[in-house]
Amino acid sequence: MCTVTFIPRNDGFYLAMNRDERITRPSASPPAVFGQGVVESIYPLDSEGGTWIAANRSGAAFALLNWNDVQVLHQKTCTRGSVIPALLGSTCDHAAELALRRLDLDGILPFRLVGIFPAQERLIEWRWDQQTIERNSFPWATRQWCSSSLSDAAATASRKQVLEQKLTECRPRSLTWLRQLHSSHDDGYPLFSHCVHREEVETVSYTELVCLGQRIACNYLACSPCKRNRTLHRVSLPRLLAEMQPIGPTFLIVNNSRLPFVPPSVR
Repeated sequence: MCTVTFIPRNDGFYLAMNRDERITRPSASPPAVFGQGVVESIYPLDSEGGTWIAANRSGAAFALLNWNDVQVLHQKTCTRGSVIPALLGSTCDHAAELALRRLDLDGILPFRLVGIFPAQERLIEWRWDQQTIERNSFPWATRQWCSSSLSDAAATASRKQVLEQKLTECRPRSLTWLRQLHSSHDDGYPLFSHCVHREEVETVSYTELVCLGQRIACNYLACSPCKRNRTLHRVSLPRLLAEMQPIGPTFLIVNNSRLPFVPPSVR
């Protein structure tokens, strides 16, 4: 159960994701750097050793959502969190799709996988229904994906209304605006708010990927984004731009810092 929002920028993109889970599920670890050289990547780590969102040095990014509106055909034997780490050596959508289709997905529950490739300005969604992988391409424009154990379709419809209304506000698509969107509560349809608070399920974390200029950063809040006076964990990598080719040793510059997270006023 999640919400993913993509915002294109002149030299990159913003990607935000609320992760909604049962409150009894073990906590995830904050983002860190994984891999070496040109395949270095940044992502948080879930309790099963996988992830739901990540980016590599080329700026290619992935986000994975549960696909709840299809029938489960086979029992779970492997976590969905194992999918994204297997794709992080990819710098374009064709390489990512090839890697995805080579994976043994038997025993992995249905999912939707969003792929973002700024060098080609390509926005892709792959869907796995435990039988086939379906590919969809979208324009390089603002877009949102939603899931909910109650209904993916209902969550998408409800959050779409909120998104469209907020796009009419002052300074839409800014990072502050994006945080406000993901911190928002819908009084009309509280079960399908961007920031979820149900009896057994809530938004347990907020993750941002900020890919701009020569760096890509992962900002992570280990609680609901509507909460105030919390600490934002930040990790960043130098971005390997499309025209850059690695020559000789690759030197890693990582900025690990803890920054104050102040969400805008939300209802």
